[in-house]
Amino acid sequence: MSAHIFNIYIWLLDTIASGKLTKEDIDRRWYSCRYNDEKEEVFHIRKFHRYKAEIQELFDIEIRCNKHDGNYYYISNLDDIKFGTTRKWLLSNFAVQSMIEQSKDIEDSVLFEDMPGDTQYLSSIVHAIRNTQKIQVKYHNFTRNEIYTLCLAPYCLKVFKQRWYVAGEPSTHQGEARIYALDRMSDLKVLDEHYKRLPDWDAKSFFRDFYGVFRNESPVGVRIRVTKRSADYLRNLPLHHSQKEVKQDANGVEFTYFVAPTLDFIQQLRTHGSDLEVLEPAYLVSKFADEAKRIAQIYKI
Repeated sequence: MSAHIFNIYIWLLDTIASGKLTKEDIDRRWYSCRYNDEKEEVFHIRKFHRYKAEIQELFDIEIRCNKHDGNYYYISNLDDIKFGTTRKWLLSNFAVQSMIEQSKDIEDSVLFEDMPGDTQYLSSIVHAIRNTQKIQVKYHNFTRNEIYTLCLAPYCLKVFKQRWYVAGEPSTHQGEARIYALDRMSDLKVLDEHYKRLPDWDAKSFFRDFYGVFRNESPVGVRIRVTKRSADYLRNLPLHHSQKEVKQDANGVEFTYFVAPTLDFIQQLRTHGSDLEVLEPAYLVSKFADEAKRIAQIYKI
């Protein structure tokens, strides 16, 4: 699936979610849409119904027509978009962009964060997950700088920092779920072989004690102290669902977490620079202290 088609899917979803629209209403908006490369005066009905079917296959979102009250189109499971994290993220990123399309004069005054571009195999993986079919890909391991054939039972998809990941059980490590980045994949094939999920495996539980996608550490209690300035940011956008504010005094504000101190989590802590001090656990304190010494040596402080 091309990025252009993906953008049309999201545009169509956001357009229909905005209110009761007839096919004629959709046609008028399509005519001024930036993704209408051929400047079609109408959204051709065959293409419209094809995209509807593909949207349902990819996002599990159903577009219906109310033929008994004005022939307007609507999304039958709109609450899933409003409250479902992946769908909500996809549409919220695109909603503002859709509005900007109607106001070209301010287009250069609104900047967007890039959406994940590694969507080439997204539809195929969604199909494989839905039908519990294994996939086979060529996978590029950056650490060892090698490309190998990976046979995977895909369980779920996750977006983290503008990248798509798939979690699943590889044939080489049966009984264990692992995570793979879509942008490292090539030559994907959906196999005829079906799979059964690991007993009691659940996507939310799989990632619950982790920040990001790395899972090479066990969750522990983490305690940090930040300046009042950083505390405001953490209150508005917690680092992790386990975040608790436990103390505030003249030295700053302290937060605790129960999370795996993986590279993803540590890198996020580093973004606060000298506004953040790690208090627990001891080995993480030592890690940050050693890094501070190395940085001081680099700058000859």
